[in-house]
Amino acid sequence: MISKDVFESILKRTDCTSFLQKSSKESIEQSFGTDVANMVGYNQNNPNHHLNLFDHTLSVLDNLPKDKYSSEDLTTLKIAAFFHDVGKPHVAKDKNGKTTFINHAKESEIIATPILQEMGYSETEVKRISFFIKHHDDFLNISAIDDKTVSKVSKILEKMKSEDYSPTEKDQVMLIDLCKADVSAQSEVIQENDEVKDTRQNRLNKYNQILALLPEARIYKDLQSIDSEITKAQKKLNSLTFQPKPIIKGRGIVNQNQLDNWDEWMSKPESERNAITSELQAQITLLQAKKEKLISSIQTSR
Repeated sequence: MISKDVFESILKRTDCTSFLQKSSKESIEQSFGTDVANMVGYNQNNPNHHLNLFDHTLSVLDNLPKDKYSSEDLTTLKIAAFFHDVGKPHVAKDKNGKTTFINHAKESEIIATPILQEMGYSETEVKRISFFIKHHDDFLNISAIDDKTVSKVSKILEKMKSEDYSPTEKDQVMLIDLCKADVSAQSEVIQENDEVKDTRQNRLNKYNQILALLPEARIYKDLQSIDSEITKAQKKLNSLTFQPKPIIKGRGIVNQNQLDNWDEWMSKPESERNAITSELQAQITLLQAKKEKLISSIQTSR
């Protein structure tokens, strides 16, 4: 097994992919282990892919943005790209004449972790690299449909958080770039039974749409929480401001408790009532200001 320094020196070579492509399967196994070597020449037998598994992996490396990130961040993405599909042969199943790779991202993370540790990567480094490997397919379901929404992207971001590693905003953007590099290394036209199912460009466009939704998706849950608090406080203020009318059904009043609560409220001194309603209004104003601040942060983060 090669060391971290040697591995990264290979990834930083200007001829990295051609160097690895020209390497024999035996030398790949000696450098990275059997699981990586098994990718060499592996036929993916899937309409999404026109390249064998190792060549696809090298193409993903080539497709990563070169000038967008620091050298350290780009190297992290390259490492994740190198291992992102290493688990595919372990989960491969033939179905209707094609091969599927369900849960391969998680399997790839499991395989890559001890390799990275043996190379000399720290626990913190392994956790971050593993995040990209494990989650590189998380957006796949909503990238394949047209009704991408902030709420759906938000749910995926929430699921990505864990006790081991909580991704930063930059990590989220980097993950999308890894996804786009992955798609760019797939078939230009996805066709099954002489029917076009999708195209590479369409998938890239959808990932760009997801990228545009990220800023709002990050704060979606917080906005929901604030809206809930505002609604609750406004409901309480209304109950102390507007006298309820009796609701009669049959021979009885169904909102008697509400009427009794109003009478009890009105029996309090006016100064006490004003203090309570003023405090509620102040809470609502504060929450609305907090909401506006969050909303304005969306433009800042774009």
